[in-house]
Amino acid sequence: MDDLVGRAAPGTERELAFRKQGTGTLFYTARLSYVVDQAFPEGLDAGVAVERSYAPVGDDGASGAAATMFRAGDLVRVTLTLNLPKERRYVAVTDPLPAGFEPIDSALATTATVETEELGDVGGTSWRNWWDRGGFDHVERHDDRILLFATRLAAGTHTYSYLVRATTAGTFRTAPARAEEMYAPEVSGRTASVVVEVSR
Repeated sequence: MDDLVGRAAPGTERELAFRKQGTGTLFYTARLSYVVDQAFPEGLDAGVAVERSYAPVGDDGASGAAATMFRAGDLVRVTLTLNLPKERRYVAVTDPLPAGFEPIDSALATTATVETEELGDVGGTSWRNWWDRGGFDHVERHDDRILLFATRLAAGTHTYSYLVRATTAGTFRTAPARAEEMYAPEVSGRTASVVVEVSR
């Protein structure tokens, strides 16, 4: 890849060619994995305003003030807030995690008690509130991101929070959290990039 990039100026297109010599069938595949090294100092509101905050969680289970500096081993509550000017359908939210964080899976027997009883995990809404306002009806926890899906979200403010643990010391730039209507991706929004520091 360094050789290919070095042959052209940044931003120019280069052709990737395959040539076959001899008889037989040529089978090939090409895959390019990359990360755009770009900071987003401001969020974007194209129909969905998204905010994200990180807060340390104390021994008593209470969340502290929003912060971006933590110590390795700290429990951190991530809060996502969506502000919608009108009802949205089939909303997908992707929240990339800083490389120094690991999500806590509340479905595991060893962590469910801690998260729901001691830290008051989100989710205990009544059926009437769910009927009136909608909510996130599917959550996926991956090692590098959290995915939220909602069939319907009423106009107004919707909040979802979850727990992660700061595990690796370093300074990490987090990609923006992004929300969009799955079948109308032009209706979307994102947060700004955030730099998170984890100390030993």
